[in-house]
Order: sequence, then C-alpha cells, then structure tokens
Amino acid sequence: MEELRDLILYENENTRLDFKRDEYRKEDYSSLLKDVLSMANAFSTQERFIIIGLKPKSIEDRGIKGIDGELTDSATFQQLVHENIEPELSLDYFPFPIEKTKLGVLKISKCINPPYLMKKDYGNGKQKLFKGEGFIRKGTHQTRLVRADFDKYMQNKADEKYFNDDIEITFIADNLKNQIELVSFEDIQRPSQIKKEKIQTILDKKRKEKEKYKSLGMQDYNFDSLSNSMDYMNAAISGGGIPYRSRSIETLEENLKNVESTYYKHDLFEVFEKNSAKCNISIFNLGYKYIEEASIILKIPKLDGLVVVDEVYSAPDNLTGYAAGLHYPEVIEDEDYFVVKDDVGDIKHQLHQELFNIPLRIFASLKVTQKSFKMHCELYAKNIKTLIKKDLEIKITTGNKL
Repeated sequence: MEELRDLILYENENTRLDFKRDEYRKEDYSSLLKDVLSMANAFSTQERFIIIGLKPKSIEDRGIKGIDGELTDSATFQQLVHENIEPELSLDYFPFPIEKTKLGVLKISKCINPPYLMKKDYGNGKQKLFKGEGFIRKGTHQTRLVRADFDKYMQNKADEKYFNDDIEITFIADNLKNQIELVSFEDIQRPSQIKKEKIQTILDKKRKEKEKYKSLGMQDYNFDSLSNSMDYMNAAISGGGIPYRSRSIETLEENLKNVESTYYKHDLFEVFEKNSAKCNISIFNLGYKYIEEASIILKIPKLDGLVVVDEVYSAPDNLTGYAAGLHYPEVIEDEDYFVVKDDVGDIKHQLHQELFNIPLRIFASLKVTQKSFKMHCELYAKNIKTLIKKDLEIKITTGNKL
C-alpha cells in the first residue's frame, strides 16, 4: 500500500503508470480495453497501475478529484477483459483512500505472456477494436503494436530459458573465506628425511662395531647373526620388510643412496596431502532458477612458493586410493597460471553450494611474499548465454600452521 501512495503522490505517468480523471463508463469500455492492452504489452517486469480519480499537473498539484459513490464492481472489468483479450490476464479493481476521498486502482499483474491481443471485434465507429489488434505503452504514449515489438517479445521468450541473475562466489580454504595460510616447508618432517637419519644412525653404529671387531682380530665375525636370523624369520612369517638393524652395511649404503626415490610417494603424501590447504569454491545462486550443467574454470597465478596440486596423493599403503569414485578437478599449467577445470552439474538457487567433490589442494609455503593475489573465476552453463566472470582477492596469512 505504501508503494501505491508513493506512486499517487510523487510519480509521473510512465510505462507502468497511468492516471485517469474519471472512472470508465460502459460507453468508454473500448478505451478501457485499449488501455489494458497497452499496459499489459509494455516492456516491464513490474505490476502496472491505472489510477482513477486524479490528473496530476505537478508534484505540488496532484489534481486529486476522487470518485463519488460506489466503484464499478471489479468483476465487471474482469469479465470484460476475460471475454475480449487473449491470452488470460490478471486484473483487479479496488478503492484506495487518500486525502479524505477515494481513488480507483486498476491493477494489471502477471503479464508474463505477451503479446496480448483482441480476441474478437468490440465496439463501434472510431472506437471499434478489431480482432487481432494490439497496443503497447511506451513511456506516456500509447501506440499500435508493430513488427519490431513482436520480434522483441520473441527474443524475450527465447531469453527466458537462460539464467540472467547473478551469483556470489567464495573461496574456502580449510574453513577460511577468501584466505589461504602459509606453511613452513622446512618444518615438514618428510618420511625420506626421517628414514635417512635412521639409516645413517644404524649405518654409523654398524661401521663402528665392525671396526671394533676388526681391531680384535675378528674381521669375518658376523656380529648380527642372531638378530639377523630372528628378523629374517619374522619377515618371512609376516611378509614385511627386513628391519634396517638387520641389514648389511652394503645394503644400508645402497638404501641411503636411494632413500629419496624409495620414499618419494611418502614425501608427496606428507607435503601435498597432509600439509596443503583443502580448498573449495562456494557459490550462492542469487536467482530463482537452477544453473544447469555448469562447469567452472579457475585461473590462479603462478607465484614462487605456491603450488596447485594436480592430484590427490594417497598414503602409499592405501591401496584403494582417496575417496574412490569421486572426481578431483583437472589442473593444468600455462605460462602464467594454474588452470583448474571441473564439471560441477546443476547449481540450485538460493542455496550455498560447494562445487568440488574433492577439495582442491593448494600448497603455499613461506616463499610466497605477496600479501594477496587475484583468482579469476569463469562459470559456464547450459542456460548461461556466454559466461559469468568473477575475480576474487585471496589474502595470504601466516595463521596457525606456523
């Protein structure tokens, strides 16, 4: 009701608003039909109003005359429109009190299927309306529908299947929004380092013991024979490996030389799975229809110390892999960016939705010196005409991981 009051007191006539001094009488019903057609066919997504009982001259002089007596029954106008205009329109007529009088408000709504045309001939003489005629309101003017108007209706209908609203995109990294925490690569205990230290310690001990036995004239004595036998037996029973303490000096030297390649997958798991940020993209569809069969592309700048991991590294002893059956986003590199691609399916409206089945892994070390970077997002979909582009600023923080 407040909107109506503002329209009456402050607005000028426009595409969706018309003022009439006097109420329509039976002899004026051709004019009523023509006015309703014009309003219904106007290019507007809002409700349209014909307000009766005033003729404004200015903001200061609204020319409010009011309507004496009872208003024409709303059903009379509804029946008139129903019998003469197609397709079906929603129309209501009701009183509106203002300044100790009342006005009549003719509200035309749900004009979702233009063009609206005369269903049959109506009236006589110069006021006669013919079957198939249509009119449109443009600004304050009323004119007959022309080919260009019909073309525009057709284009609008074609566009209706497309998503024309907006979205909100948020980058989430370990529950932080539009932020990513750095990690210290030096503080990560890589399995290859741990094993290297262990092998070196055992190797040093065995070398010292060998020198000790050698100094006693026991150069060929196998000082590990008892423990070796037990460990070999346990390994045969369990199917496990021979402990380092039971391996020969020559074997340990070979193990030490190859330790990084032996534990390469363990290192990848430790660095890129256990210490990377688990990242996702949250989308809020602000519209009122699904975004259908969507896909997303992220472009993340290649910064020194930042890696977008191209796969999920499972623990080497996990034979089934990580989240079997789920899909990790595709990650490729060009000269300047890590490019992340994924098909994300339908995006529901009015809901926050995380897009990736398996979160993206991003490893950011202390070598990153920037305070922030921009991530470029592109969203494609079956019902998006071109694409939706968004740039997100991602802040870099030391956080709690250091």
